[in-house]
Amino acid sequence: METERRIRPELEGIRTIAALLVAIYHIWFNRVSGGVDVFFVVSGFLITTSLLSMYRKNGRILYFSYIVKLLKRLLPTAWLIGISVLIASLFILPPFTKQQNINEFLASVTYFQNWRLAMDSVDYLAQNNSASPFQHFWALSIQFQFYLVWLVVFFMAISLLKLISGNHIKRMLTVLISIIAIASFSYSVYLTAANQPVAYYHTFTRVWEFGIGGLVALTIHKLTVSSRVAWVFGWVGLIGLISCGIILQVSQLFPGYAALWPVLSAVLIIIAGNQSTNFSAFRLLSWKPLVKFGSISYAFYLWHWPLLIFYYAFFDVETVSLGGGLGIIAAAAILAYFTIYGFELPIRKIQFPVWKTASIIAVFSAVIWTSTIAYQEVYLAGPPVSEELLSESFETHPGAVTYLEDGRLTPPSEFEEPYLPSLDFVKQDRSEIYEDGCLSGKGTIDAEPCEYGTLADPDYTVALVGGSHAAHWQPMLAELADAHHLKIVTYLKGNCRFTEESRKGFEECDTWFQNVKQELVADKPDLIFTVGNVGSSKEDFDEVSDGFIEAWKYFEQQEVPLFLVRDTPWYDQNVLACLSDNPDNPENCKSDREDIIRDPSPLEEVDYMPESATTIDLTDYFCDQDACYYVVGNIVTHFDSNHLTATFSRTFAPVFEKPLLDALERTGK
Repeated sequence: METERRIRPELEGIRTIAALLVAIYHIWFNRVSGGVDVFFVVSGFLITTSLLSMYRKNGRILYFSYIVKLLKRLLPTAWLIGISVLIASLFILPPFTKQQNINEFLASVTYFQNWRLAMDSVDYLAQNNSASPFQHFWALSIQFQFYLVWLVVFFMAISLLKLISGNHIKRMLTVLISIIAIASFSYSVYLTAANQPVAYYHTFTRVWEFGIGGLVALTIHKLTVSSRVAWVFGWVGLIGLISCGIILQVSQLFPGYAALWPVLSAVLIIIAGNQSTNFSAFRLLSWKPLVKFGSISYAFYLWHWPLLIFYYAFFDVETVSLGGGLGIIAAAAILAYFTIYGFELPIRKIQFPVWKTASIIAVFSAVIWTSTIAYQEVYLAGPPVSEELLSESFETHPGAVTYLEDGRLTPPSEFEEPYLPSLDFVKQDRSEIYEDGCLSGKGTIDAEPCEYGTLADPDYTVALVGGSHAAHWQPMLAELADAHHLKIVTYLKGNCRFTEESRKGFEECDTWFQNVKQELVADKPDLIFTVGNVGSSKEDFDEVSDGFIEAWKYFEQQEVPLFLVRDTPWYDQNVLACLSDNPDNPENCKSDREDIIRDPSPLEEVDYMPESATTIDLTDYFCDQDACYYVVGNIVTHFDSNHLTATFSRTFAPVFEKPLLDALERTGK
């Protein structure tokens, strides 16, 4: 993907095809093409050739010099595009995405974006993040990390040669790279099966793709084929490259075995080489326009994705027309051309000593980092959760305890002050559960309790158990804990529920819940606080499933009383997106009650309810008889489509106070 010194013209043609496939599949098919994997193979081929050439010329690898020159080649384009996109995103994209975009910008310009996305893939709430204009930097991050790995590989090979007094550098590299590639491919297959979203962004699951390119570079002199075989190899490789994304759902299957398809396609083209018989793939790939475009493919790749994201936001659409898509491709190509030839190449021609170049890079890196962090601190650091709302701003921001007039919730327009939290902050207005790492993610099956409230000699202990829909009640419980000397112990895991029911794709939840049950029986809290049903209209929300009831019966037998909350509304759109589209008319952001609420409550119609259980239905705090509103009591209710803001949760403390204390008092403690 980087603008390497041209070695063979068809390699630039491969880059062009790969870059255009990536863009075409993103723009019109909302799919992944496998083109990035081809970039990886070509990069592995080129850097291995480059480092081997340096070693043969100098008798050693100039590691520091190589890294500095690499950064000098890669950073100007990445920084120019990254900074431009960040600034544009502040004006084009919804305000609630600012924090996400800034975080991803920092991860991108420091070549950490792939790991950020890998972490987000196991972060339950981050999975609901909007696609950011920096998401595609993951491939560039892996590529740079691979370059560092390859320098280590060459260091190991040279050191081993010195140790054994050998001089066959190619042979030693072939052995080392083969071992690394086999280990990486094996791990890729394993992790893709175990946790595909993480595997997709994991550096080590991709190293084998670079390694294959490196092995081809080391052995290509022995891979001579006839012109007829080369003709077949070239076309099979090119057709395979183009067809990969059509046949395979790359984003759900890669890397693993499936990535062999584009990788081997690229290998066949490279092996076919420049045997330019009539109508060969080489003739096509070495066509001057393709070769010329290959020189800007790196910048084109980096430009096309943010332009697509901005197109969606600016025109408020979810699909791209033919004309719109061609416009994106043309704009990306034009910007890429001026980025490379008007910015990157002039900078590369400036000659400084290596240490001076490294110092300049360090200074610019520090400026970018500190200025971005300063912006966050100055403009986005206002506390998203206002703990003083209940006591100081009740009249202007009553939240859940807003008054009803003629059976209808008071619209935001009748309050004198703007709603809270503001859209700049509301995405971060979450329970402290998330910041504390107390909502377990994928890969965790152990009960991992966290404690809040009165920890020393509490009057009562309440266990908050379940998934994220239980977690969003922690701010409310924290308010009551301070006032009534309660200890809150949390057992929470994303996507898991208080049920014995198994769900396909969420098998971890079964083991996790069994472990939590053991902990709860051993610790015997005074009350278990949990969500008693599923409120999503996309699932069977008409009734409480048997799995929930079985769990209730189990704790009834263990003499642990339950406090069951009816699940809060799940909306059919992101609440913040609607509010962003209606900055002056938040009362327009609502959903028809009959579309998202099952009346009467499923908790009222269960065949069995433990005598010691307390139930509560909060629907009327979100909805009137006709609609459910996204701003209630001048406070934003959700930070996405189905999770409560911490501020709104906190305003429920007066609503829960009496029924919760009554339930605790009935325990007889």
